[in-house]
Amino acid sequence: MDCQDKKTIQPGEEGQNLIQRVMGKFIHEKIDYFAIFIEGVDISLDAAKSLQKAIDGESIKKEELFRVKEIKGLGNKHVNESMKIVEDAFITPIDQRDIIEILKGIEKIQHSIESVANHIYIMRVEETDEYMERFVEVMVLSCERLYDLMVTFKEYKATSTKNITGLIAEIDELEKAGDCTYSESMLHLFAVETDVVTILKKKEIYQRLENSLDCFKRVADMIEKLIAVTM
Repeated sequence: MDCQDKKTIQPGEEGQNLIQRVMGKFIHEKIDYFAIFIEGVDISLDAAKSLQKAIDGESIKKEELFRVKEIKGLGNKHVNESMKIVEDAFITPIDQRDIIEILKGIEKIQHSIESVANHIYIMRVEETDEYMERFVEVMVLSCERLYDLMVTFKEYKATSTKNITGLIAEIDELEKAGDCTYSESMLHLFAVETDVVTILKKKEIYQRLENSLDCFKRVADMIEKLIAVTM
């Protein structure tokens, strides 16, 4: 290679590059990290509502199941981009590890909803039932309350903790309602259903629905712990 082809570093240029990298860290401080949480839960809510549409009526609507998968793709993109922002951040409003934990918790919610939709499809469940409808209704309500919680959490330093703890309590009650639905659904399934294949299919779906509701409570518990430490 000819010496003329070599890039010459001008005086002070290396220092300027270092400054640019450092300033790039500070640019991230302008990012609303709480809005990232809100957007992640909003994506989860869209997925939950699509799942609700899929089981609305006697027959399963496959197009809505596919829609849940599409929304999960958006959720993956949101989480990946958010993780990069957090990892590059110099200063964050709450501990970086806590932000990452909450993001991963929201990701698990989205994955759990997609898992229900995916298993309904691959196991060829063609008809819904009252227990699936009850589960998903609680799922949508849990997502709505978690969305409200994230909006309130954004102003946690200026708002009363009663608003936050009240929403956390609602999510906890919804999770308990899900547990009751699970118990009732399994009792009904083994008492009434005689077809072994149907029992196996529905048992799997009920378990995944109940696990999904647990995911909401885990994220709410994360917020509760943070509030307890910072307030």
